[in-house]
Amino acid sequence: MKRFKWLSLPYFLWLVLFTVVPAVMMILLSFLSSNGMDFSTAYFSLASFERLKDPAILKALVNSLYVALMTVVFCVLLGYPTAYFLSFGPFKKKKLFLLLLILPMWSNSMLRIVSWLRLFSTPLFAPLHALGSYWAVIMVSVATYLPFMIFPIYTVLEKMDRGLLEASRDLGVPAFKSFLKVTLPLSMKGVYSGIIMVFLPASTGFAISEAIGEGKIRLIGNLLEAVFKQNNFNFGSILSLLLSIVLIALMAVFDRLQEKKGEKAHA
Repeated sequence: MKRFKWLSLPYFLWLVLFTVVPAVMMILLSFLSSNGMDFSTAYFSLASFERLKDPAILKALVNSLYVALMTVVFCVLLGYPTAYFLSFGPFKKKKLFLLLLILPMWSNSMLRIVSWLRLFSTPLFAPLHALGSYWAVIMVSVATYLPFMIFPIYTVLEKMDRGLLEASRDLGVPAFKSFLKVTLPLSMKGVYSGIIMVFLPASTGFAISEAIGEGKIRLIGNLLEAVFKQNNFNFGSILSLLLSIVLIALMAVFDRLQEKKGEKAHA
């Protein structure tokens, strides 16, 4: 196998160019004062760190986590039953249903967001004052990222050994209890994958909150967009690092909880 190591070279180069180098640049820019990416007049400075005391940053971070958490919760509540019935339901053409779920993702995401914007502007939704509200932002986020929850769960359910369910039925275990003791634990890997795939874009995005929230709901992604538009790469880099640290910490805690649950299951 060692003679095929050279095949990993393109991936290694891609990783260095688009992951390692940007990360190093962000760290470097965080400790400099410069005019964008012009390093000719750059000098060492910690002035950008002082801006982290701005209450607007903490509020934007809390808003991001709140919107992302609520999006994940609703995606799980809607996505799991959908994936379950697609996998176990009496459907002869499952691929057709999967195609219907994929079709919206083939269109441009901004086009879908603008469509929701127009829908909320109609007389039907006007009395609800949807635009500029948290529930509208969360609703559009759920509609946008729901497929990312459905497909991982569906994939795990499809690969599940149906013999375990048959054995459970043969032992006289009720259907609901069989689901709680067999199906749900075995499908949690798909749920965990879906949570990560939904949480990350929902917490870092800015297009939905900008359009549907009408600028009233500021997420950390909106702050990053505004800072980089001002050509302030130094403060933008600090915000990016802060967001990365928070997300990595949350994912680490999440993975640890998953490991503990797996240890209890094997005990």
